[in-house]
Amino acid sequence: MTPDEYRQAIERLGLSQVAAARLLGVDARTSRRWASGERDVPPPAVRFLRYLIAPTKKTGEQAMRMLGD
Repeated sequence: MTPDEYRQAIERLGLSQVAAARLLGVDARTSRRWASGERDVPPPAVRFLRYLIAPTKKTGEQAMRMLGD
């Protein structure tokens, strides 16, 4: 997943960088590094994000509820 794809995925889910970090179990700095391309998005996070943005178009809020947050 490219940095642009990462930013588009979290935008499509209606998440901020901080909310995306919480959803993915990382700190906000890590999410910013993924968005800037400083670090690669790890495969498990890529799979999870792609699942969330699949045609059912779950919102970030729905995703957070799925995880019991």
